Amino acid sequence: MIFKTLFFLVLNFSLMIKMLNSQEKFEGLIVSVESEIITTYDLSQRIQLALKSLNLEDSINNRDTVRERVLELLILEKIKKLEAVKNNLDHTDEELIEFASVIYNFPKSDFKNFKSFLGEEGIDIDVLMEQISSELLWKKYLQKIVSSKIRISDQEIQKSFDQRTQNKGKYEYDFSEVLFLNETPSNWKKSEKRLKEFLVLLDKGISFKNLSNKFSEAYKMENLDSQWVLEDNLEKETKKNLEKLKIGEISNFKTADGFKLLKLNNKRFFGSSKFKYTFLKISTFTSETLNNISIDNFSCNIPFENKNSDVTAVKFEEILLEEMNEQYKNNLENLNRNGLSKIIEIGNEFVMLKLCDRKVDETQRLTKEDIEKQIYSKKFNQIANTLISNLRKNTNIKYFNK
Repeated sequence: MIFKTLFFLVLNFSLMIKMLNSQEKFEGLIVSVESEIITTYDLSQRIQLALKSLNLEDSINNRDTVRERVLELLILEKIKKLEAVKNNLDHTDEELIEFASVIYNFPKSDFKNFKSFLGEEGIDIDVLMEQISSELLWKKYLQKIVSSKIRISDQEIQKSFDQRTQNKGKYEYDFSEVLFLNETPSNWKKSEKRLKEFLVLLDKGISFKNLSNKFSEAYKMENLDSQWVLEDNLEKETKKNLEKLKIGEISNFKTADGFKLLKLNNKRFFGSSKFKYTFLKISTFTSETLNNISIDNFSCNIPFENKNSDVTAVKFEEILLEEMNEQYKNNLENLNRNGLSKIIEIGNEFVMLKLCDRKVDETQRLTKEDIEKQIYSKKFNQIANTLISNLRKNTNIKYFNK
């Protein structure tokens, strides 16, 4: 009896020590997602990670700004993990470290130093690795489930290829978008709140790209080399908003499922980026001097030829349109060979451009393989986003103290 009593006391003391050690990491329940739970400690750590990744001060105001979105990301993470486990998916420690090294850009051999650095920053490595583990399992799940559902016919590729190669003169847009989806149909209150929180963070000077990577509610594959989309392939409202924007500007509008936020990164005529331009830049400090310039005054066959000591001509060879500033682009794009542009004022100079040659850049020629990759990526994203949306709606989620 004495032995049993001592054993019981030692066991209870050991459990008490473990509970005390873990109490700080637990604190209290916030949400249960099926069999998974989210505690106040989990949320606090994730908020800390989000603020660090956005280079924001860890203040009460900033925590309140990101809290709701970080909690939603945590819920989605639990859903992803549960679905992957149901499909008997797992990963090794080596796979996890390799995935973490890709996300945080450090050599696999430096994992110990990475852990030490996180500890110095006050970040719980276990919480971070749990997040990375869920994303790795979800990636494996999508590769297994989604990839098998995608079918692309030769006719589909040919149709898209013909469309892409027969649309000279139409616009292409390079843009970023973030979706704020309604949690329940026809209820825009929470999605609008998340949109406003995103805009607040933008006002703090955080880049649109960094924010969208952290808070976008749409899945995107990582493999697309080009984000250019032909105007005919845009949905009506997206196209309408992009047409109004100048490069670098943002816009948001209401959709059937929530809100969409757009940023126009660039805009061009279809096919313009596939050409290399060789041209003369003819410049002087007085516009009157250029008024007397004719096409024949300057030859494209030599680097420069001064007919007037006040005029300078410099030859640029095989420059892609997307590598030029907007004034050069706008004036060269519609010139014929040996054509001369109007006078442009750039800084303290007055400039005219003479187009010497325009030729296709073979390295940028669109191929059917490129088209197939774009179609695959679009279908993959659509299926993945529909999948996580349906899982979110059909998962038993319980909020505590709400």
